[in-house]
Amino acid sequence: MAKTDDKVNTGGSWYNHMNYSQIDKWRIWPRMLITLYGFMFFRTTEWFMSLPEPTASQSAFVSVIVGAGAAWFGLYVGSGGKGK
Repeated sequence: MAKTDDKVNTGGSWYNHMNYSQIDKWRIWPRMLITLYGFMFFRTTEWFMSLPEPTASQSAFVSVIVGAGAAWFGLYVGSGGKGK
């Protein structure tokens, strides 16, 4: 009986011959999302600081952005590589 593995052999590109666990180790999606959050946080801070007289609603909006980022960053760090 042949040994089965996680590789897909459907084409000639490097991606199709790669082991999926290697791609998971790169953590592409979490890194991209944390980067996008950083950009959103920067733009939100920039917008808020440019307001002449911020209202309570605008302050609450910024608080939600910051709180969501803290939660997301905690999940990102907590889901890091698991040792054997």
